Formats: sequence, C-alpha cells, structure tokens
Amino acid sequence: SYEFAFNVQVGNSWAYSIGGWVRDMDQMVTAKTYRSGIYEYQVSSNGDYGSAMGVDFTLENRGQLINTMVQYTYSKAKGNGEYDASAFGNVWVDAPSQEYTMPFDRTHDLTVTMYTFLPYGINASLTGFYQSGFPFTPEVMEGDKPRTDLLNPYSERSSAYRQINMSFSKALKYKDYSVSLGVNIYNLLNTQNELYVYPLTGNADSPGQYYLDDVGLESGKTLSSAYYDRPWNYSSPREVNFFMRIDFR
Repeated sequence: SYEFAFNVQVGNSWAYSIGGWVRDMDQMVTAKTYRSGIYEYQVSSNGDYGSAMGVDFTLENRGQLINTMVQYTYSKAKGNGEYDASAFGNVWVDAPSQEYTMPFDRTHDLTVTMYTFLPYGINASLTGFYQSGFPFTPEVMEGDKPRTDLLNPYSERSSAYRQINMSFSKALKYKDYSVSLGVNIYNLLNTQNELYVYPLTGNADSPGQYYLDDVGLESGKTLSSAYYDRPWNYSSPREVNFFMRIDFR
C-alpha cells in the first residue's frame, strides 16, 4: 500500500489537501475446483488478487458568511473475482484469470457541503452528493434468448447516484443543560436513484420484452401483471425527520 498527501492552508480561511494512493492485493480467499472421477468439488485457497488506486481532493473555507467544504475522489478498483468462488459460475473453465472492474467500484465521488448561521441562532446546512453508478454485467440476446455477457463482466454502469440533504437546528441554553431542536430533510429533491437494474435493459423499470412476454392475465401468461412492479429497485423518497437533543454538563 502506497499513499502520499499534501495539506496546505492559504490564509486564515482557506485550506486544501490533495493525496493519492495505490493498493496491490494478493493471496485473497478463493476456491479451487478439483475433480475425482465423475465428482467435482471446491476447496478454499489463497490466490485471488486485485488492485485499487485513487486521488483525493478536499477544499475548505471557514469564517465566512457561508462556509464550504468540497470533497472529491477519483478511484478505480479491479480484481480477478468479486467473491471467492465467482470464477466458476455454472460452467467450470480452466483458463487464465485477469482483473476486471469490481461491483463496488465508484469512479467519481463528489460531496459539497455548505453551512451558515441564520438569524435567531439557527444553524443551516446543505449537502449535495454525487457518485458514479454501480457496475453490472449486461445480458445480450443470443438468438431468441438472453445470456449473461461473461466476456465483459461489470462493463456497464447504472445511472449516477445523486442526493441533496438539508438541515436546520437551533440550540436553547439553560443553566445546567441545553436543548437542540431541528429538522433533517433527506433527498430534498425527491430524486429516484437506482439500486438495482435489469441486466438486459440497464434500467430499474423494465426487464426487457423477453421477460415481459410472460406477464399478463390472459391465457398462456405465467406471471402477475404487477410482477415487475418493484419500487425497492430505487432509493428511499424524500424523508423529513424532526429531532430534539438534550446535552447535560
């Protein structure tokens, strides 16, 4: 693992930091396939490998009417398997392994936070979050049926994840304790972020016409008309939380 970073303050109000890191990983848990006659079995072993690298940047200012912090990370994560026995699937193949994008890879990660002090002692903050979509392995049509594109694992991405949160709070101080009252608003703009996409279409709403052919109420259909109505494929909608906090000396 290799890392470096520089932290620099510019005047009394501004500061920034920039850093880079590289991690090489090997001897991770894997599973090896063995055959004995007509039987086949797997044994845990150490042999998987991967790598990750990235650049971090932070910019911050304080003591202003509106205080700001910007955090950005560019990174790549690769490996020869996303879990210990991922190389096997349904078909055992004796072939060299190679690194490919991992499902947890997020190339771009950006957070912007602004906070200020409003009249009557009210604290206000606004946070915006952007992250690259999650990788997934697509399906391709082979004849009249779809198949997983094993030659291009995790080569497609979902839509980017975006969310804005807002918070207001006010502290009331008493002799031996203080009470803070506030409200947190999550997903202020009620953005729909994909948590799962269908590999044939690449979106969270429709699995593709091949799968929809079995949906319906008429004769010959095998699935309910609401079978693919799955709101949990998206993140939570707007949420408003009120809170009270008591601090004792």
